Amino acid sequence: MSIPNQHPTPEPAPSAADFSAALTALGSYAQPPTADELQQQAQAVGGEHVLAAILANALYGASIGAGMLAEGHMLAQGAGGKELGLARQQVIKASGADGPGVMGALHWQTGQVSQLLKEMDREGCGPVIAAAARTSSALLALLACSAVFSTEDERAQEIPAELERARQDLAEALAEIDALPATAAAMFLGAVPGM
Repeated sequence: MSIPNQHPTPEPAPSAADFSAALTALGSYAQPPTADELQQQAQAVGGEHVLAAILANALYGASIGAGMLAEGHMLAQGAGGKELGLARQQVIKASGADGPGVMGALHWQTGQVSQLLKEMDREGCGPVIAAAARTSSALLALLACSAVFSTEDERAQEIPAELERARQDLAEALAEIDALPATAAAMFLGAVPGM
């Protein structure tokens, strides 16, 4: 189920050059690419719109890294849960999402996490990652349902299928979690002599 833009009328998307400048400001680039280099990169990946999305996600990643460092320094200086909550509220605020758009923003963020976990699961990173991948997929389906606010929304008809997908994903995750104690015992206790 797709989630529409959080704004009723889509605003013009920032360009690849805009994202490149932001990445430079965060210190991700030692030297920003020239307009010609950006044009070459855009041609290589399938167009300026593709490069803009790639750079937007790179900016998201750079922001996560900067946020983790800033939060770590804040907590090391004695800040607690109240300050951490205040800092993390800024993610949704800065996204421009409000009202129903908050569900779209949460869906997008969950999609980022879910995609990475699914890739890790495909690479065989173990049963805990497998359970996390299924759980994130279920959350993604539930958030997609939560973004439908009217029966007139064309996505409303997809809710039963999304709920079934969430139920199946959670059932698979629960089965994987239930198997974890035996898996861990085989992996760790079996390797200890005399256990």
